[in-house]
Amino acid sequence: MDALWFWMALLVSVGWWLLAATAIGFTVSLGITVKRCGVQSWCRPGWWARLGAASALACAGTVGYGLLTMETAFNLDADDPCTIDDELMSNQPIMSWPLSNTTCGGYESMPAFVNPAICLCAILFAVGLIGMLTTRFGRRSLGPSPYPSRSA
Repeated sequence: MDALWFWMALLVSVGWWLLAATAIGFTVSLGITVKRCGVQSWCRPGWWARLGAASALACAGTVGYGLLTMETAFNLDADDPCTIDDELMSNQPIMSWPLSNTTCGGYESMPAFVNPAICLCAILFAVGLIGMLTTRFGRRSLGPSPYPSRSA
């Protein structure tokens, strides 16, 4: 199971830019839909599903960026005074929450925006999921659809 987590962390840290670009694409798609259809597009479950997908991809991209930019994560230079002790790293999990690495002199080597961005993306994912379920299953009680029928 540890090998699976290792490969997942490796793939996310190497492909963070692809995840972030896809999340930006989903976000642009949301903006275009709102501009084209107006505020009524928020009544569609697909809009909320795209919001959830964009936030999940952005969260994974942020985690990958955080893993890749940890200053001591891949620092194996023996001349650097901030090298990682093998004894210290043998008991560390591959990824812990919050993303943190203070093994180098007690200061945080993680960029400051990473953990708040992960929390924000998780909240947006929950909002997207709740919105999708509410618009999908709560629509029956709202009466007839304000959208024209496509079957005509």
